[in-house]
Amino acid sequence: MIPTANQFTAKVTANSRLCRDHYRLVLDVPHFPPTSPGQFIQISGYDVSKHDAEPPEIAWSPGTAVQIHDPELTEPLALLRRPFSLAGRRGDRIDIILRQVGLATRYLASLDAGDSLDILGPLGNAFNLPAPGQLAILVGGGVGIPPTVYLASRLTDHPTVAFAGAVCRDLMPLTVGSRQYEVAEFAPHNVPAILCTDDGSLGFQGLVTQALEDFLDNRLAPEISRAGLQPVIYTCGPEPMMKRVADIALQRNIPCQIAVERAMACGMGTCQSCCIRVRKPDPAKPPLPGKDWCYRLACIDGPIFTADQLLW
Repeated sequence: MIPTANQFTAKVTANSRLCRDHYRLVLDVPHFPPTSPGQFIQISGYDVSKHDAEPPEIAWSPGTAVQIHDPELTEPLALLRRPFSLAGRRGDRIDIILRQVGLATRYLASLDAGDSLDILGPLGNAFNLPAPGQLAILVGGGVGIPPTVYLASRLTDHPTVAFAGAVCRDLMPLTVGSRQYEVAEFAPHNVPAILCTDDGSLGFQGLVTQALEDFLDNRLAPEISRAGLQPVIYTCGPEPMMKRVADIALQRNIPCQIAVERAMACGMGTCQSCCIRVRKPDPAKPPLPGKDWCYRLACIDGPIFTADQLLW
């Protein structure tokens, strides 16, 4: 059973830049419940402690302009939490990999060791680990790479290969080693990694889905026949990439688990903002009787779905 989420104060123990826009945030969260790869947390994108005080009363006289000094009304502020998948877990320490793109992520990228963060979690369901005799294929793109890193740490007893894609080398949020297929985030778990960039500035030139297809069709077949391995795919990244990975898997009858990404305001199913359309096992049953599809919420029904469930 997945533990009930709760609100925690996390301490930043490290915040390091991985590439041009990406940062690794290491958080110390005492007594944080057990977690599994695929789950996520919601992080406040501003300093909550500075905005907890009761706002002062506003003095106003008819015919005069209202003088407002409350920063929540006068300054840009990321009031809604932001969802971040877990990139790793070591005891009470949690790894988050973020890309600096807006107000909240700029704030998170600016944090120093010792700073505090308000977080909510753990949230969502988790990947189902491969069965004996299965080859785990991890496919991550951009900010969808972190959950594959966490998953790799749980697959030390399974044959595994990782694919990671980015637009260019400057946007690859991983630490590349001196040897081919050696990436610092995957190497401790004996997982070789195939890196792909659209412009060819690092590794395979082309989309990560192209590298995946080449691997499945031209490189994997001999290994499967020799070892009797059956592939299973795990993926997270931009939606067009995940849709293509799902198609590749379905065309080859390969099981595929997908960590969908949706804008989430709450992460707990309250705001209903992260709807995703899925196939119903029985069209006659509710919701939407007579329809072969319905909506689910990425935050509480997911974020992990199987390729045959999703109706993009």
